[in-house]
Amino acid sequence: MISAKRLHRIQIIFSILITAVLISGVCFSYKYGFLKRSDNYIYDLHVKWRGKEKVSGKILLVLMDEKSAVELKRHKETWSRDQIAQAIYNLTRAGAEIIGLDLVLSSPDLNPESDASLAAAISENNNVVLARVSASPAGEILPIQIFRDGMIGDGFIDVPLDEDEILRKIRFLDAKPLPDGNLQLSPSFSLEIVRSYLNLDFSLDFSGRDFFEMGSEAGKRLRLPYPELLINYKGDYTSFERMSYADAVMNRFSPDKVKGKIIIIGSSLVTQKDFFSTPFTRFYSPASEYEEKFGSVVEDTLGGKDPGISCHAYAIETILSGEFIKKMPENRILLLTVIAGLAGLVFYIPAIGFAGEVILFCVSIALVILFSHLMFLRRLVWIDISPFIGITILQFVAGIMVQKHFDKKKTAFVTGLFGRYVSPGVVDNLIKGDIEATLKGHTQEVSILFSDLRGFTTLSEELGANDTSRLLNTYFDAMIPVVFKYGGTLDKLMGDAIMAFFGAPVYFPDHSIKAAEASLEMLIALKNLRLSEIKGVDRLNIGIGLNTGVVTIGNLGSHEFMDYTIIGDAVNLASRLESLNKVYGTNIIAGESAIPALKGKFLLRELDIVRVKGKENFVTIFEVAGYAGKVDTKLIDSLNIFHEGLYAYRNRQWDTAEKLLEKSLAINPSDGPSGLYLKRIEKLKLSPPPDGWNGSAVFESK
Repeated sequence: MISAKRLHRIQIIFSILITAVLISGVCFSYKYGFLKRSDNYIYDLHVKWRGKEKVSGKILLVLMDEKSAVELKRHKETWSRDQIAQAIYNLTRAGAEIIGLDLVLSSPDLNPESDASLAAAISENNNVVLARVSASPAGEILPIQIFRDGMIGDGFIDVPLDEDEILRKIRFLDAKPLPDGNLQLSPSFSLEIVRSYLNLDFSLDFSGRDFFEMGSEAGKRLRLPYPELLINYKGDYTSFERMSYADAVMNRFSPDKVKGKIIIIGSSLVTQKDFFSTPFTRFYSPASEYEEKFGSVVEDTLGGKDPGISCHAYAIETILSGEFIKKMPENRILLLTVIAGLAGLVFYIPAIGFAGEVILFCVSIALVILFSHLMFLRRLVWIDISPFIGITILQFVAGIMVQKHFDKKKTAFVTGLFGRYVSPGVVDNLIKGDIEATLKGHTQEVSILFSDLRGFTTLSEELGANDTSRLLNTYFDAMIPVVFKYGGTLDKLMGDAIMAFFGAPVYFPDHSIKAAEASLEMLIALKNLRLSEIKGVDRLNIGIGLNTGVVTIGNLGSHEFMDYTIIGDAVNLASRLESLNKVYGTNIIAGESAIPALKGKFLLRELDIVRVKGKENFVTIFEVAGYAGKVDTKLIDSLNIFHEGLYAYRNRQWDTAEKLLEKSLAINPSDGPSGLYLKRIEKLKLSPPPDGWNGSAVFESK
């Protein structure tokens, strides 16, 4: 059988190996993008938990909404270019700094004069940034040349969606290979608006490792994260100041609303499908704010989505404010994942307990989420915590499973060692404790119980093998549960004898009391057993010896055979005391070392001072006659008289002792000790003891 220490070693090695596998699996999953969706979701939760924040007020959204479509008589899915020109004039006269047209004017109007009118507005006002598409099935889509001639710049509006269809970032630049092998870099719509607003040269410096700079060396420069921008969403489109496109065309607005601002003109019509889910809107629909107030859903928004114009606006806001969200580097995430995985070894420790591990698990997850959110709020750092949460969950589950697996093995190990010795309750306590310490040989005080059937050898010869086996099995079936009931450990069965001890392997301080209680209940069990119809059961009688002392205890034996047992003088004395019941005519005799714990709870009778075979010292022995206060008053009277007679006997007052013992015997005719002392007195009258005699007895046989 495998040892407890080796089983513990195997569990440790097994736990480390599983941890290594789990850490490797989580790191691999993270590195190759399998945890990206969950990390993106947690990032979106950070944005949601942060809630709405104020924007700078430098941007005004001019929305081509349903109201504008109706009032301006929009037809054939197009907006009148004459009206666009009029809006540009009106906004510029009011002091607009930059006007970004979130429209791809890639084809001529049916009316060339309308194109000419818009081209003139773009050229004359010298503040318009146009939109284009960098990549489409048809290739690059640019504004027609007549508009490009007068614009101050253009930028691509196509944005990369993550695999969950959420818009979280934009590309700053688009690279197009040239015939000479160089790359032509073009800015995004948002970057071009910012460049124009800040009046920066389109000169790029990529000497930084994780950033690049835009602007001339001598003039203003703008530092930007590389290679892409995580848009710092502070709400939905309603966070920005807004104006209906019809009001811009009809010049129905205050110049103060426009002066010095970046104006972005774009559609918010559902039919044009220029809407995106963002980290903010995936959990929140702006329509819900108005549903209760107006009784209907706002028509120019889609639930859970924002118009593309606001996404460009938030990108511009992020660049201008410099509040860039930074991702913790991948290699640092992997390192922290390894550390979290190693810390997860705590879930493999049985001593913590299941409730403690659940609390520790919940606290760990909460702290990881709290820390990552605080880093997002305070430092705008996005930490991918899916690997940490994943390894913590896996370590928690694996730790519980490993513990259960080895608990079963430990249970089997302990049950194999102790299942036949102790009660299931004691086995459970052993499983929870240090089995290795229990098995290791050590000295400890215990109480020992020996019981033996009287005259069973003669009875077995009369009964024969079959009836003897049946009788013994019935007897042991009645006695062994009593030992277990009081926390005793069954050491061995020796023919018809039982050896048990109390106080180990699970220690309890009242082991002497438990041993005495078990002894008295064994007598009751025997009395009940005699009522059965088993052949020979009516002739059974037992003697029990009790002793308390320090013994050597542990799993003792050879490599081939081990037995959990006790050895020592206290054990031998208990065996001798059991045999003395035949001499004194009693059922339970206890040694003097057990008596201090029994006084007050049990009715005790001092029997004698004896020296048994193999011992040099004399010991005082006592009969355990029953529970104090629960016995017949006649028995108490008999024992009190016996004690007076014993005192007289030890003082050589033979006549007084004889009268008292006869009186005790008259009250209790079956009292063995009284009869024994009367016989001793007869002999001592004829042959008086020598000087210095103290009334003790010496036994040279077992």
